[in-house]
Amino acid sequence: MSQNFSMKNRHIFWMAWRYLIVRKKGSGLSFMTIVSILGIAIGVMVLIVVMSVMGGFGDDWHRKMLSGTPHLEITAKNSLLGFSLNKYSVEELSSKIPDTQIVQPYIQSDVILKHSKYIQPVVLFGIDPDQKEFPWSFGKEEIEQNHPDFSMLKAQHKPILSHDDSRYPGIILGEGLARNLNVSEGDEITVLNPQNVISSGAMVTDGVVSKKYVVVGLFFTGSADFDNKWAVTSLDNARKFLLDYDSSLDSEKYVSGIAINVKDPFRVDTLKNALKTEDNRYDELKTITWQETNSALLFALKLEKYTMGSILMLIVLVAAFSISCTLMMTVYHKRTQLSLLRAIGMSKEQVIKLFLSHGFVIASVGIFLGLICGIGLCFLIGGLKFIPLPQGLYYLKYLPVKFIPWSYVVICICSWFLSLIAAVYPAYIGASRNPVDGLNV
Repeated sequence: MSQNFSMKNRHIFWMAWRYLIVRKKGSGLSFMTIVSILGIAIGVMVLIVVMSVMGGFGDDWHRKMLSGTPHLEITAKNSLLGFSLNKYSVEELSSKIPDTQIVQPYIQSDVILKHSKYIQPVVLFGIDPDQKEFPWSFGKEEIEQNHPDFSMLKAQHKPILSHDDSRYPGIILGEGLARNLNVSEGDEITVLNPQNVISSGAMVTDGVVSKKYVVVGLFFTGSADFDNKWAVTSLDNARKFLLDYDSSLDSEKYVSGIAINVKDPFRVDTLKNALKTEDNRYDELKTITWQETNSALLFALKLEKYTMGSILMLIVLVAAFSISCTLMMTVYHKRTQLSLLRAIGMSKEQVIKLFLSHGFVIASVGIFLGLICGIGLCFLIGGLKFIPLPQGLYYLKYLPVKFIPWSYVVICICSWFLSLIAAVYPAYIGASRNPVDGLNV
């Protein structure tokens, strides 16, 4: 028996599996083994479900960002002043951006809306009513429940409750804003411009201090930023509320910026330098991407995802400790068999490999069960849609799910790694035991 104890890797895996079996009845797994497997399986399943649900919410937020915000905006470096379309035409600027789908000049001003005793600070947005498509969600039929007719912004309208023939420009409000002002279609409202008034009440520029409008439509997008804060009118009417307005801004066709939607919004960063030329013709302009506009929200979504994943990985870590406890108990109860194997020539390295294989088998079974249960639960949540969301808090009706294969791979690899780390110490203890001590028991 002086010859070396030689065994192949498959024999070590077979012994590792046999160590999982309850010896008394010859079949079935030990209680601690079942607990360890269930711990790994539950941890992997919870991670997969939570990451998939968070991915669903993230996709919804990205959809809202891309539908509610232009992919790219060209504005003046001093955004309050704007720039002239006579100097930088829409056709010229859009030609510098490849794969454009929607191009729309706009004017944006901070104003106050007043109706009766109700007052609301809002964003007054000027658009070209002749356009058929808009890069903002208030102009998209597939998002809005009530799609207004923007061509009505070109005409003058008579208020419903008017007692004379006075007519005013049209304005379209978000439904939330209309509720806050207690107005409906056909009502007359007043737009106040605080930028054109100083503390003494004197006018600084030729811009209007107040102007009456008639509500010609309402829009609902599902985004509070639009529905509660935005009012839309034509470019010509919105230009009157620009800072330092005078009649020359009308002839120069001043706008706050040009909004552009491109074919692939996720590659919009490559277009940021499209206006840089050797002659510095566009030096007064700058580009802003949708990712920069929503940078705080995108960072929060990413931070929430990684934080939640790290916290839930603690479940797998606790399960890995149970694997370590199971292996320590195996080392204690199998000390006689280990001493016998060492006595007939099994090396320390092979003992370490045996217990690492033992931990690997437990982890593999648990990860496989967790993967199957997690993906199956995601299919049920996404397919059957049986988990409704409160409509007062979310604009989604049901819990969203997104399948993220690479995240599942990372979860499985991390679980395997933690399980193997947990098996290192018991394997070292088992390999360092003196064979003589075990044979004397």
